[in-house]
Amino acid sequence: MFELVPATPSLSGSQSAYIVRNLILATLPEADFALLRPHLRRVSLRRNDILHDAFRCPDAVYFVESGLISRVVRSPKDGAVEVANVGRCGFIGVSVVLGTMIAIQRTVVLVPGQALGIEAETLRGLMVERPSIKEHLLKYVQVLMALKAQIAMCNAKHELSERLARWLLLAHDMIESDVLPVTHGLLADALGVRRPGVSVALAQLEAQGIVARTRGALRILDLDGLRRSGCECHQVVRDRFRPFSGMPDHQHSL
Repeated sequence: MFELVPATPSLSGSQSAYIVRNLILATLPEADFALLRPHLRRVSLRRNDILHDAFRCPDAVYFVESGLISRVVRSPKDGAVEVANVGRCGFIGVSVVLGTMIAIQRTVVLVPGQALGIEAETLRGLMVERPSIKEHLLKYVQVLMALKAQIAMCNAKHELSERLARWLLLAHDMIESDVLPVTHGLLADALGVRRPGVSVALAQLEAQGIVARTRGALRILDLDGLRRSGCECHQVVRDRFRPFSGMPDHQHSL
């Protein structure tokens, strides 16, 4: 289990409270969040950390504050492929909310960041005490199911160049940066294709002035151009997340 360390003030000042950025937590009513607040702890997410492993019982739930997490399925013959990614509009630990308590996918940190963690048994108890918390978290579970279905359709029906554009656009949305710290190998693994295919697709985007490759990262130069290069799946996924989009009028803090 990752160490759940007590929340600390933001770096902007010792008297400033830590403002919650995760949109699932941020859109909770104040009364519901107040029950969670004493149990939330800040967790550092390091690249390649495995938060949950498939067919294991999660000991904590992680609400992503920054960074990017990949949900992957593995095959002994064909390796791993990504079925969804999670940013600050999501959490890791769906099986805890559903009550099954068995993770069905491995979750791996792609882009380092921060999360707010809560022990699984604590969250289960709070959801019993306050059913509205579970109802709110289940809204994200439904969105995640729709995301996985859309990605499955995209992987089956769309060209690699379109799928690559969709992945880059979603990553841009989730980490909120034009610079994506990803490599050709990481993108190939995420899309379930060979690295040379990704290299060709990236070269085409670079030739059009849409992206620029740097050592260990990609910079998006033309976001509109990237959208035109992709399929409709990016916008479909964005629409699914609309109930959680944007920060609410109130702010939760630790």
